[in-house]
Amino acid sequence: MLIRPSVCLFVAIASLFGCRGSSSKRLEGREPAVTAASALVDSAKALAGTWTCSGAVHGPGGASPSEVTLEVRPELDKAWLRTDFVVLTGEYKYKFTSYRTFDAASSEWVNVIVDNMGGHARSSSKDGHIWIGESSGPMGEMKIRDTEKLVSPGMMNMRGQYSLDGRNWSTGYELSCKK
Repeated sequence: MLIRPSVCLFVAIASLFGCRGSSSKRLEGREPAVTAASALVDSAKALAGTWTCSGAVHGPGGASPSEVTLEVRPELDKAWLRTDFVVLTGEYKYKFTSYRTFDAASSEWVNVIVDNMGGHARSSSKDGHIWIGESSGPMGEMKIRDTEKLVSPGMMNMRGQYSLDGRNWSTGYELSCKK
């Protein structure tokens, strides 16, 4: 079965942005707090647009060379970053939509995914690059770990992994993306 990748996008693809409310008070001598709005704006600048990815998507038969598109855009009054992930070629026809936001209260990114296999996942990230969470779908319950790394402006590498026991990890996808 295919595993639900997360995009911060996920991509940032490395996938962000939680609650809108945050304190705007500044303490003298300290950096201003990261607000949900500022985190989303920064992430959207790096990620918004159409990404073309190539690499491998893994399924029951192993790795399949695949071409993937990612459409990333702000939504819901710019409170969330939406990503539509679509596998265009290869053996495994997989799609998902994710919503990311930054939760200023916990200083964490939050990512929620639903896919075309009836699965769903929730993950979080402290840095917007490494996402840890849980997934439920045709393969049952599992732990997920997604890594999204912006190599340079307009270039990103993504890797999704899953674990049925929390100790042994398998690859769900490995992609190189460009905007």
